[in-house]
Amino acid sequence: MDLSSADTAVFFLINRGFNNPVLDVFMKSLTAKGYLLVLPFALFMVLTASKTKNTGGKSYKTLAIWIVCISALAAVLTDWSGGNIKHLIARVRPCRALENVRILVGCTQSGSMPSNHAANSFAYAVPLFYLTRNFLPLGWRIYPLSLAALVAVSRVYLGVHYPTDVIAGSLWGAFIASVLTWAYLRASQRYAKP
Repeated sequence: MDLSSADTAVFFLINRGFNNPVLDVFMKSLTAKGYLLVLPFALFMVLTASKTKNTGGKSYKTLAIWIVCISALAAVLTDWSGGNIKHLIARVRPCRALENVRILVGCTQSGSMPSNHAANSFAYAVPLFYLTRNFLPLGWRIYPLSLAALVAVSRVYLGVHYPTDVIAGSLWGAFIASVLTWAYLRASQRYAKP
């Protein structure tokens, strides 16, 4: 079985194999407004950062504000670059290329590879996961990554992306976010007050 066949087989397993009315509603909601589910986490993160002190007695509030900015910038850059990559690759969406697809949302004419929903979700999730390690427990930090993964899977479930589209999008978003996170850490070390 080649990669294309495996991609199609996994697509149909997710798109048709797990379908039920509850998941239909849940996955549509995730695709449409999943990004809103990260807002309570961001608020919780900022409040926790304001109350938590580092070894020098300073709160993590400034870092929390930077994390929100880095996550937002990562999502914007990922969305823009992902759209350009879609035009270069020009892969046809499964809802247009395959028969018997359960299509639960609109099937646009834009390319399929990469999934911008997956890319954007991981772009904002990676900084929220990594940069909060000094003031949030791991259980809380996993939430944005879990949400991003669910948004990515929702795109396959709804019939508008292949699994490789969401994998590529997830990796692209994580890459952009990692570069911005690295740049922030380098700059904060270089310009730290003595």
